[in-house]
Amino acid sequence: MLPCRPRVKIRRSDLSALVAHAGAGHPDEVCGVLLADAHAPTRVVQVVPVANVSADPRRHFEIAPGELLRIQREARADGREILGYYHSHPGHPAAPSETDRRLAAEGLADGVVHLIVGVGADGAAVSLAWVFRDAALDFEPEPLEVE
Repeated sequence: MLPCRPRVKIRRSDLSALVAHAGAGHPDEVCGVLLADAHAPTRVVQVVPVANVSADPRRHFEIAPGELLRIQREARADGREILGYYHSHPGHPAAPSETDRRLAAEGLADGVVHLIVGVGADGAAVSLAWVFRDAALDFEPEPLEVE
């Protein structure tokens, strides 16, 4: 029997805010950071939108290293930690792309949550959570509970 792992939890208002961010950024990918309280590491307590600094924002996202370091330092000072990241897939499903997999495999990403928002041409959005596993060098679906 597989062990039951806690679901990632996010407030409806935070999910709505990041979906709105994804819609506003269309047709470019948008991105941001998901913060959790250090004592409740699977509950998103803050969504931090950041600029996509990719040279090709219609196909990729990139967070400036200095910005990520700033967010991490401020989070630690507030008793929070980075749970994961979010980004959008304009015109594509809310599933990790090969580029997402390759980039996660290049870093220290085991257990990092990736919330992906697929945004259709009609503006409809679907949000799904994934977690990267180093052992498999791939993503697996992650339960997401909206509160």
